[in-house]
Amino acid sequence: MKQPKMKWGRSILISLPFFAVTIFWQAYDYIVPLMLTQHYKLSTTVYSAIMSIDNVVALVFLPLFGILSDKIHGPLGRRSPLILLGTVGGLIGFLGMAAADAQQVAGKNTLILYMLCLLIAVFFMSLYRSPSAALVADCFIRPQRTKANAMLNFMGALAGVFFSIIGKRMIFAIDGVTIFTKCIYFAVLVMVIATALYFLLMRENRFVKQVQELNAKLGLVDDKTDASNQELTKLTAEEKKSMFFILAAVAMIYMGYNGYNTHYTNYLVTYLQKPASWTTPYLLRILLAMFLMIPAAGIASKIGRRKSCIIGCIFLAVGYFGIFTVTPENANMLYVWGAISSIGFPLASINLGPMVLELGKDCDSGRYMGYYYIATTVAQIVTPVFCSLFINVFGYKIIGVYAAVFEILCLVCCVFVKHGDAKPILADAVSEAVAGDD
Repeated sequence: MKQPKMKWGRSILISLPFFAVTIFWQAYDYIVPLMLTQHYKLSTTVYSAIMSIDNVVALVFLPLFGILSDKIHGPLGRRSPLILLGTVGGLIGFLGMAAADAQQVAGKNTLILYMLCLLIAVFFMSLYRSPSAALVADCFIRPQRTKANAMLNFMGALAGVFFSIIGKRMIFAIDGVTIFTKCIYFAVLVMVIATALYFLLMRENRFVKQVQELNAKLGLVDDKTDASNQELTKLTAEEKKSMFFILAAVAMIYMGYNGYNTHYTNYLVTYLQKPASWTTPYLLRILLAMFLMIPAAGIASKIGRRKSCIIGCIFLAVGYFGIFTVTPENANMLYVWGAISSIGFPLASINLGPMVLELGKDCDSGRYMGYYYIATTVAQIVTPVFCSLFINVFGYKIIGVYAAVFEILCLVCCVFVKHGDAKPILADAVSEAVAGDD
């Protein structure tokens, strides 16, 4: 049976803001700790506290900004105004950080100015993460949201690889002092280009209207997709139970994934006794996961989101348990087990966001993306410290088991999920819609 066409060009377009925000966070997470320690001479404890500010801001404001975007109705749409405001404010803050750091290097004490600019940058860049992700719900019918979310994740991963290959090369030293200005300018330029392309080509209100029309043709109009019904979603008891387990699964998968990634470099150097420059296994794992995003979405469209998540968790658990068996003598096995975990991550991760969105109405998709990001943010805040407790007792080898256990917990949560897969489309409705689309 021929399905409605997936608009891949549109999925790339709506992913451009996510690409831009990922470039920002890649640059921020890489250079800010170096600035704080090398230029401002702050201790590990102090700079670690500063680096946690973005997670605290995200935990508080991501759901609020998602809700705010649901309430906006204007010529630019619901999400685009916050994307514009967030980008402009974030760039001002980021450039201000660069200027303050340059003055610090020149001999002036600019810590207060630097911290003010950092807070501005973090606040505004947090402003549009939930709204930009909610575009997946706004611009695609529900059965296609996993594919659109896969492209969103692909573009985010591409931004990370792009910065690693090019952005980091913009960092250089003069007379023994590391200079980050060009790296920041590079990130800003990429963000400006991506955002400019988005606003040049994006027609948010038109795309939303097209989705509503396609929903009508496909027989997908119900209480949750009806554009005339602007009341907030009221979940049934069973839907609430599914929502709880979906969000728990989100937290569990990122507890394992981020716990492993956070301590990976020390695991590499301290346990495997490899140089920190041995980045090939890590880069291979990231690239493999990135290029499997779209195929994983195709699998989910065939077998369902929940089953795809369960299969993905199995691959993740096997891969991480395998990593636990790696020793300094057989370190090259990291390629094998890392590849297995990379097969699992896209199968699981790209489905969880659309499953959350499936439970909410289209009119409050920003709110539901906020719930999703609460779960991911809590995991990101908790897991580095929690994992370190086990490392202190068992050493860095334990991170493989740590990650595997949380992926198994994610699997268990998915077993209890009963809602979140897309509503099936009737065959005659598909024929009519496809004919009209052609």
